[in-house]
Amino acid sequence: KSIVIGGGATGCGVARDLVLRGYKTILIELNDLGSGTTSRSHGMLQSGARYAVSDNNYAAECYRERKTISKILPEAVELTGGLFVCLPHDPIDYIEKFSKCCGIAKIPVEEVSIKNILKDEKELTKDLTKAFYVPDAVVYPQKLINLLAKDIRAYEGTILTKHQVISIKQKNNFINSVEVVHNQTKKIIECDGIINASGPWSNKITKLINQKIELQLTKGSFLIFPQRIVNKAINRCRYPSNNDIMCPSGSLSLWGTTSEIVKDPDTTKIRPEEIQELFIGAEKLFPNIRNYKSFKFLSGVRPLVKIKNINEGVPLPRSHTVIDHQNNGLKNILT
Repeated sequence: KSIVIGGGATGCGVARDLVLRGYKTILIELNDLGSGTTSRSHGMLQSGARYAVSDNNYAAECYRERKTISKILPEAVELTGGLFVCLPHDPIDYIEKFSKCCGIAKIPVEEVSIKNILKDEKELTKDLTKAFYVPDAVVYPQKLINLLAKDIRAYEGTILTKHQVISIKQKNNFINSVEVVHNQTKKIIECDGIINASGPWSNKITKLINQKIELQLTKGSFLIFPQRIVNKAINRCRYPSNNDIMCPSGSLSLWGTTSEIVKDPDTTKIRPEEIQELFIGAEKLFPNIRNYKSFKFLSGVRPLVKIKNINEGVPLPRSHTVIDHQNNGLKNILT
């Protein structure tokens, strides 16, 4: 019997994978499924082109994952396509490397006419120098979660929401059960192994086994406009940075994101200066963006794994990491 802790996109995806392989699986979530980082994302299903120059292996992984999710859960995906657009002062060296690096990562890329783009994307600035088409897509987080949960239940997996893991029991370096509380009632659930998929809250789980993961938590904030300002995902063609994507999402458009290191995974309050930063960045691509008076804002916290010996100022990689706690004495728990 396997226990997965954390009911976001990763936890639900892992639980689905386990039940398809025949494991008896229990998914435990503190709140509602997808209520954490998953529901606080802009929903980009990256082609990988964003990372083609800065992290080519990860870019290739993104494109493989984008194709996989589009194939197995098409109802949760919109194949919008994406554009990488260049402004006059964007770094020439990056633009020159962009197509070549997409090719190395096997990501389809095509330079396209600015004139044709502006017919389709009427809010985009006319001050463009180059543009490239890539197969970016959009994923709808709640649809994704609902479809994953449907499969988990269909293959006789169990989903426990509003359950908090309060202790993890072990014997002879093997975890054999977890204790949970639900509606002020405690119960013990026996298991043969645990997967900790609780994202930025991972250390709250590993603390129960007296271990710690070196995470860098970064809060990302974005603006939500109640109009479809763009038809395709619009990206700045530059090294990945803050404030460089406008993403269509159904009848909405999402612009972002910022990046700010935080200590608490529940830090989701947005400061007024963050909103101003977002608008200043958006104006460079969408000069009339402040005319859209009706908008909301949202933020979520990303869990990035700290890498030893990385140079200061170099962004941490975004790729997934599997941590085997066997290295610290426990033989049947992964994060």
